[in-house]
Amino acid sequence: MVDAPMTAPARNTVGGWAGQSISWSAVFAGALAALGLTIVLVVLGSAFGFGAMSPFAGDGLSVTTIGVVTIIWLILTQIFASIAGGYIAGRVRLRWSIHQDEVFFRDTVHGFLTWAVASALMFTVAAVAAGGGSAAATAVTAAAVHSEEATPSPATLITDRLYRAPGADADGLAASRGEAERLMLMALADDTSVTPEDRLWLAEDVAERASLNMNAAEARVQTAFTDVALAREEAREEVDAARAASATLAIATALAMMIGAFVAAGAAVYGGRERDGLEDRLIAP
Repeated sequence: MVDAPMTAPARNTVGGWAGQSISWSAVFAGALAALGLTIVLVVLGSAFGFGAMSPFAGDGLSVTTIGVVTIIWLILTQIFASIAGGYIAGRVRLRWSIHQDEVFFRDTVHGFLTWAVASALMFTVAAVAAGGGSAAATAVTAAAVHSEEATPSPATLITDRLYRAPGADADGLAASRGEAERLMLMALADDTSVTPEDRLWLAEDVAERASLNMNAAEARVQTAFTDVALAREEAREEVDAARAASATLAIATALAMMIGAFVAAGAAVYGGRERDGLEDRLIAP
């Protein structure tokens, strides 16, 4: 009896068994490479950014310029990291003995998956860092509460100006200052919350405490509420600027990530073709 010759299992890859349409080891290798390069570029960009800023007026780049440069650097970071990750994923993946159109599709899938895994890892790292930053922010907030007297609020400063008088009795002003400061805080939140009766009482109290006539006291009260309105408007402008900056950064981040996805897919196709072409040259007779 003659034994039938043994045949090897069917393969559709060189170095892998049939059915392995996705090489996860290549995907994770590319994702880790992209993540590492992203971290390096982000740290490098932060160094450039801190170096370009200055606490002195007229020195360093403007906030607008720094914002534009940050967006450009974010896009370049995504491009460079996606090129590295996608190319590595395509270059080290298994070879498929299938139609070239399917090879092209699978390479793009490898590049896209590499980008997706790297993005998920990056957001995980960012979330962990944000957790640490939240703890630090809590400590800073606690320190700020303890140092409140060293950094008075706008309402406190305006109240100080309101009752400013030479030789004023500080102890006698405590109750009046407390109520006046609460009125200023109410005006900071909403100017309509302070009634004409509140303004009249405040003017009479200022006239008595600061030794002023009624006209001068009313003028000082009006100046105080004008300062409050200016402080409220400045705060609203800062909030609106922060909102616009956050929206712009979110849009730029989404755009950069979409660019990164396409770049990673293209780099994986290029890496895969280089890998297949190199192997063809090595096994050619």
